[in-house]
Amino acid sequence: MQLSRFKTRDWPANPKELIVSQDWSEKKERSNPATLKLICWIALHTSRFFARFWLYPITLYFYLTSAQVRKASSNYLKRINGLTGNPLQVAKHIFCFSATILDRVYFLTDQFHRFDIKIHGLEHIEELQQTGKGAILLGAHLGSFELLRALAIHNAIPIRILMYHDHNAMITKVFNSLNPDVAKSVINLASDNAMLEMNESLQAGNLVGMLGDRYVKNDKRISCQLLGNEVDFPSGPMTLATITQVPVFFFCGVYCGKNNYEIHIEKIADATRLTRAERESYVNHVTQKYVERIEYYLKLYPYNWFNFYDFWQDESH
Repeated sequence: MQLSRFKTRDWPANPKELIVSQDWSEKKERSNPATLKLICWIALHTSRFFARFWLYPITLYFYLTSAQVRKASSNYLKRINGLTGNPLQVAKHIFCFSATILDRVYFLTDQFHRFDIKIHGLEHIEELQQTGKGAILLGAHLGSFELLRALAIHNAIPIRILMYHDHNAMITKVFNSLNPDVAKSVINLASDNAMLEMNESLQAGNLVGMLGDRYVKNDKRISCQLLGNEVDFPSGPMTLATITQVPVFFFCGVYCGKNNYEIHIEKIADATRLTRAERESYVNHVTQKYVERIEYYLKLYPYNWFNFYDFWQDESH
């Protein structure tokens, strides 16, 4: 399939439409380069046990200094059966997020031997590889998206990541310095050539990973049911899949405590040729299917949800 077959109007007018947010993109970064570099140094020059000790004061700091994080965490946790969103649970939620950020240092420096990583659903990718075709790996802010690298390295799977560099630019810069080769695998959505790069990668048989649980201003959105209430999700990722005619796999890499992670891969859409008239209903259906998989894993791993803002707009009601 050649890019020339696509009509210009089929593509999103703005590449940013393929990433996602309610008001998340307005939030400023809470860290600073010196602190992040210190954390990286501690992680790389001491034991992981010693490095994890510092997660406790970091968790306490963010708990005490960010009312937004506390409210967002509590409001979310109340939606999970058996949880009340009390201070201890909120602190555990923040700790879990901090732990995945620390472990990202090890993942970026190829220290996967430190972890016990179980992969479920790898057979889907192995079957795809035999066809030589590409696919979209659609994740969420659920666990560690960095585990895509573990999947790629240990199974010789070519993966490109579609993301927006400018958001959390300082954090991205610090982490990219740990492994410049990883930065080269990223397709920057802010680039005018982002869609061309992505399509070329798919046609070359690569997997393209992206996140699909946040939208940016002016995105086309789909109202979906998540944990009992309607939430808007961007239509861009599934629209992209129908245009490029590639299958979509749900992906999450959840943190299970200590040094344990699990990767889950599920096919949620086959490669499908659709007319423009058929596309809208199909995209709506598959996006809701994607959201249902998010809900399924949130109920199994509730402390892995890392959208620390008013995702359900509870504070505005």
